[in-house]
Amino acid sequence: MRQCGLALALFAAGIFGLVVGCGGNTNVPGDSKIDNGPRVDAADGQPATSEAGDVKDIPVAEDPSLAVRRVLQGVQDGQAAAIWAFLPSRHQKDINALVRNFADKMDAKIWNRTFVSLKRLVDIARTKKGLLINNPGLPLRELDQKQLDENWLALLELFDTLLTSELKDVKTLATFDGKTFSAGTGTQFLKQLLAISSNEQGDPLGQLADSKITVVDRTSDQAHLHIGEVQPAEDGAPVPPSQFIVIDGQWFPSDLSAALEETLRLGNDSVAAMPAAGTDASRKKWLAVLDALDTSAASLEKAESPEAFNKALADAQLAVIPLLVAASTPSDEPRDSNVATSITVVLQGAIDEKARRDHIATLRILAKSDEVPDVTSSNDATTVILSTSQSIQTLVDGIKFGKVTRIDERKRTITVVPGQRQ
Repeated sequence: MRQCGLALALFAAGIFGLVVGCGGNTNVPGDSKIDNGPRVDAADGQPATSEAGDVKDIPVAEDPSLAVRRVLQGVQDGQAAAIWAFLPSRHQKDINALVRNFADKMDAKIWNRTFVSLKRLVDIARTKKGLLINNPGLPLRELDQKQLDENWLALLELFDTLLTSELKDVKTLATFDGKTFSAGTGTQFLKQLLAISSNEQGDPLGQLADSKITVVDRTSDQAHLHIGEVQPAEDGAPVPPSQFIVIDGQWFPSDLSAALEETLRLGNDSVAAMPAAGTDASRKKWLAVLDALDTSAASLEKAESPEAFNKALADAQLAVIPLLVAASTPSDEPRDSNVATSITVVLQGAIDEKARRDHIATLRILAKSDEVPDVTSSNDATTVILSTSQSIQTLVDGIKFGKVTRIDERKRTITVVPGQRQ
């Protein structure tokens, strides 16, 4: 289940690795110059330059700026196949293999029902927009509410695209081909992203192909590039260029390659740990998750006020998260102290914002967790979900800001009334 978004994450990495991780601001409208810097031409040893118009005639590995220009132009044109083509062939093969191996292990009925349940949640988000946007008890409140309101339906359509695509069927996943996926669903998804981007100031995705690309230096198999206008860091230090290397005959960011390899490794480990498709024990666990999800969805559908909606959402987290953790953990895998799992703490009663933040900070310290917890608040309760390797008893023993009124080992939940003495 947790692997279902892996192929999509890797597919999108071509865009976001370039935009975020390759150095510089790519939002530079009107400047399509390629500055190749002190590149050495292999033929005569003299500095050489290239322009965007040379892209069609020069092999990808001959000039790193052309490889970058090609994928940026593809993104701007809404052609996701350009992102797939940007990936080295070894990564393409590994992604295809991972998705197909996942399909071999996945129970078809569970997978199909999961997509039905997720589609139901998207429909809830569509009909309950007024209870989600500007809701003071949800993290969405921290986002630009005007922009969120304007793009709400378009964002939900992104989910619809994925939930109605070939990803929803185990049979098509078993023969997954990234090239075909990128040309179809991937391109549709990218065009939707571009439409959202066009409503934002500066149109960040739409202006990608106009970014300035500077080759700082290069050899036959390594290069350093700046993409976009490079702004100095806050401390005034120069921003280092991104390193590109030749992989399978084409230029690719070395840090992005390493990140992909690590993601693939983790994905393969997760797939290897999955029980064989159709295992009764595994099916029973996932059916429990889906049953809880559907029950929670029914409560959310009935909610008519922010308070009722937030309470239903908090109840959903209490019901689903522990079951999800149990279903994701093989039955024969012991949970030792080094395995991070979820512990949910419910703070009962009305709490002012300062006290809430203090209590959450205390819980994070007790949990020894570097991850930001999931927090849902309503008028009468605050639910905090922590990722931690600590035991429930460790947290209980450390809670001094209130009275622990209930401990549920099975659901891994602790209920606390702040302000009361133990």
